[in-house]
Amino acid sequence: MEMKSFFEKISTEIENAVKKDINKILKEIGEERVYAIAFVTDSDCITLYLAINTCEYMNKKDHEYIELLQDKLSEEYIKKVKEGSCSITKWNPAEWGYSDESNSNLAEVSKLLFSEEEDNPAEYEKNIDLFFEAVTSAFQRLIQLKVFGQDLEEVTYFI
Repeated sequence: MEMKSFFEKISTEIENAVKKDINKILKEIGEERVYAIAFVTDSDCITLYLAINTCEYMNKKDHEYIELLQDKLSEEYIKKVKEGSCSITKWNPAEWGYSDESNSNLAEVSKLLFSEEEDNPAEYEKNIDLFFEAVTSAFQRLIQLKVFGQDLEEVTYFI
């Protein structure tokens, strides 16, 4: 399959996968306040997962890190984290609280990406910009459709 067609199909697959997976994630989040939603990939762009974090989870995780790293952090930094003026985990999706799981529909998209890269690594790498276009396009459609919820104007979205 030509790369442009492949990534157009991937964009639709991402959108459909998230639509199927999101309700479980939103149920876990409950009434917590979402501040960031990201699609996370690896350096080869052959895996993709959805990560969402809330203010409440970030605060909990930051306090766990303070306990763990207390002797390595300055008192001033600890104070800032405790009062909420800075965060240890805010922009690190690997530390976020909510995500699709390894058996999710989005994990199936990663299998398609891996297979395409494995079959044609040079062509895949040469067209990696199409991967980001596909993810961005799916992300924009999902946001417009309010798949992540209502009233999320203050949320940061990124890849």
